[in-house]
Amino acid sequence: MNDLDYTDDLHALMDRTLADLPVPTHRLHEGALRHGRRVRRRRRLGVAAGGTVAAAALVAAALPVLGGGTGTADGGVAVEPTPTPLARPFEPHPGWWDMPVGEMRHRLEALLPDDVVVESFQKRNTEAAPGESRVFHGRFGGVLRSADDTGPGSIEIMLVELPQDATALADLRSQHLSCAGFPESWTFEGPVSGATCEEGDLQDGRPAQRTIAFTDQGVEYREVRRWTDRGEIYAAVSSSTERKWGPPASARHAPLTPDELLAVGTSATWTDWEPAD
Repeated sequence: MNDLDYTDDLHALMDRTLADLPVPTHRLHEGALRHGRRVRRRRRLGVAAGGTVAAAALVAAALPVLGGGTGTADGGVAVEPTPTPLARPFEPHPGWWDMPVGEMRHRLEALLPDDVVVESFQKRNTEAAPGESRVFHGRFGGVLRSADDTGPGSIEIMLVELPQDATALADLRSQHLSCAGFPESWTFEGPVSGATCEEGDLQDGRPAQRTIAFTDQGVEYREVRRWTDRGEIYAAVSSSTERKWGPPASARHAPLTPDELLAVGTSATWTDWEPAD
C-alpha cells in the first residue's frame, strides 16, 4: 500500500466532511505515525511526534462539527446523514517510549557484541518545532563501527507508543508487521538483491514481530519491528552513513548481523524503563 502525503490526506478528509461523506478520521493519526523521514525508499516510518499527534487529534475533533449539516435524498428531501463512527483520538501517555537518547545509548552499548562500538550518535534534535524538546526521546540515531570491517555503518532505534483506536492499530499492523507485498510493492532506488522478510512471535494468532533485509545499490539494510506492551520497537542498521542511507556504502556489510540486530530489537531492556513522576 502506498503511503499518502499527510497534508494532502488532511485536506481530503476536510473535503469529504463538507460534502457530507463518511470521514475516516483514524487516518489522521495513521498519517501522523507515518510522517517520518525516508529510509532510501518512499515508505514513511511511523512516528507519533507530540506536536503532529496533537494537531491531528484537534482536527479530528473539529471535523464532526464541520460535517454537521443535512444530506439530500434522491427525491430532494433533506434527511439527516447516517452518523459515522468516530475514531478514538490518539492520547499520548508517558511510558518507556519516552526514554532519553543518553539512556538509550547506554542500554544499546550493553547489547552490542564486544567488537562493535558506538562511534557517534545524535544527541540533539536540531529540527525541533517550537515547544518541542531538543533532546531526543525514544529515538537513537548513530554510527557503529565493527572491528572486523573496513568502515562504519548506521543504526537507528525508535520507541513508539501504538495508537489506541482499533482501526488505526489494524492499519498500522498491516504495514509494520506483515510481509505481504514485499518486495514487489516497495519502491527502491535501484536493483535489489537478497530481499527477505519474516513474520514471527505470534500473539493471539497474529505476528507481533517482523524482520526485513535487502541490498539496494550495494548498501545493506536490515530492520526489526516488534510490538510489545502498547508500543513498537524499531531497530535498523545499514552499511551506509549517508543521511538517507543511500549509496555509496561506507562498509562492506551492515555493522550488525541479522541475529545481532534481532537481539537488540527484541531485548526487554527497551521496555523496563519508566519515566520519572
